[in-house]
Amino acid sequence: MENTQTTLTPRRLEFARQYVATHNGALSARRAGYAVKSSDSEAARLLGIDAVKAEIARIRASLAHLVDVTPERVAQELAALAFADMGDYITIDSAGQPGLDLSGVNPAQLRAIASVKTDANGTSIKLHDKHAALVTLARTLGMVQDGSTNVLIQTHDTAKLAVLTTEELRKSLDSGAFDA
Repeated sequence: MENTQTTLTPRRLEFARQYVATHNGALSARRAGYAVKSSDSEAARLLGIDAVKAEIARIRASLAHLVDVTPERVAQELAALAFADMGDYITIDSAGQPGLDLSGVNPAQLRAIASVKTDANGTSIKLHDKHAALVTLARTLGMVQDGSTNVLIQTHDTAKLAVLTTEELRKSLDSGAFDA
């Protein structure tokens, strides 16, 4: 296999590096030294070159390896956010009033907390966006088609999901039982 770094011009190599950093073709082209006026068309042209695409893939793979990011870890983290349940963080007293209780919270549940706020009314927590995490997780697992937010579950999956409790569903996702 040919080393893409040696087959790319310095400007194309810089475009690939910038594209990985920005995910914006026109901006990457400008940062790599291409003309502002033609940055959109240059980006489209560059993204169509096999050697540029290969270099972008190589840089991404290198970064993923460097920081130990795997598809499994991403799916687990998304699942932690998607299945976070406010009931895991609160208790209800005898008067029916909620209270914050983090004593039994595990590390995945802690990562699902977006913010903690303490004021005159007490301490409150906000969880990360559950809907966004669910849609992203469904996309990752191939349950959503591009551009859609509708989850596609096949008939055999529906039967499996219908009989699972939330805890069983969480365990199934963690174990990879629903991997495509």
